[in-house]
Amino acid sequence: MSINLLDLAKEQITSSLATQASSFLGESESSVTSALSSMLPTILGSLVQKTATPTGAQDVMNLMDGIDLNSLGNIAGIFSEGSSSVNNLLSVGGNISKFLFGDKEGTIVDTLSDLGGLKSGSTATLLKMAAPLLLSVVSNQVKGRGISFLTSLMGSQSSSLKNLIPTGVSNLMGFNDFESQVSNPLTSTVNPKGESSWLKWLLPALLAVSVLYYLGTKGCSKKVTESTDDIKTAIDSSAIKATDAMGTAVDSMGAAVGKLFSYKLPSGFELANASEGGIENNLITFIEDANRVVDKETWFDFDHLLFDTGKATLQLESQVQLQNVAEILKAFPKVNLKIGGYTDNQGDPKANLRLSVDRAHNVKNELIKLGIDAKRLEADGYGDKHPIGDNATEEGRQKNRRISVRVTQK
Repeated sequence: MSINLLDLAKEQITSSLATQASSFLGESESSVTSALSSMLPTILGSLVQKTATPTGAQDVMNLMDGIDLNSLGNIAGIFSEGSSSVNNLLSVGGNISKFLFGDKEGTIVDTLSDLGGLKSGSTATLLKMAAPLLLSVVSNQVKGRGISFLTSLMGSQSSSLKNLIPTGVSNLMGFNDFESQVSNPLTSTVNPKGESSWLKWLLPALLAVSVLYYLGTKGCSKKVTESTDDIKTAIDSSAIKATDAMGTAVDSMGAAVGKLFSYKLPSGFELANASEGGIENNLITFIEDANRVVDKETWFDFDHLLFDTGKATLQLESQVQLQNVAEILKAFPKVNLKIGGYTDNQGDPKANLRLSVDRAHNVKNELIKLGIDAKRLEADGYGDKHPIGDNATEEGRQKNRRISVRVTQK
């Protein structure tokens, strides 16, 4: 099926509409246009995801049948038809947005706001305007053709969407695997070499388990520094070789290789697999020291995060440190963080900036999944700005490919 729903939707977004919307929202036209470029694929992605099951497809059909999209008038000229038309559009759009995103709607809005440079209120309003626009495009194609056509039409959109939905949103909504789910929900993911996807993380996972087992046999109820340099070095070396061999980038990892330490938080949670010079120790020390004040210069680097090469996809091995940081935030509920993403200076600067933004938002979204209130977290990407290593060397470039955090309140 060759129908491209995004292209049809974009035909309705004329420069005049973007100008009127930016004036209505009090935002720049470029910001509105940029926000829509992320928003429309996000909305369509949610529709594709919902129609991947018979029940979800029927729900979408019922939604389109239950809303008189024709009553919205000419969406492209909605602002010239008076405030009642705009209010009607926002009311309908609010219902559609809630249907698509549910209790994740607020977090979706925050993520899109950060990407598009809009205020959260403006993004929420724009989302309510864009949702009926896209649904009307779908409705016009499906009208009179039935649910089987809807399912086929939506399934055909997945391949064109996978690189257009912002990574932070993909992770939050579980879009990362929706293309394979749409095409065959019962088939496991296989890489181009024919290997099951679980193989690429099995060895590093076993190595991580061995570290946790070693720590677990020690037993510790207070902050203790363990002299385990040889074990730590051997495990890190093996993990890095294993992940490199399977096409995984060792970014934001290995910066604090050294002694391991164990620490029981005030909440009773005991940190695992943390380095003495790593982010956990540095963050706790900063938080507990009343003499250290919040500023804009003090950043702490994650030292055990792994991303796919050139992508923002976090690897399984990252979960231990993400869990540790989440538990630190739970133990110190007054603490807020800003997450910063950085790259080296290799490649296209614009692509590097987008990658750094996506990685920072992925880390933020993972912390939210682990129970941290989104209001306590900010995320931004800085591309190749603010290097801490020499980009002329591989060691320096690896230092520059990092995710850092700054305490903004304690």
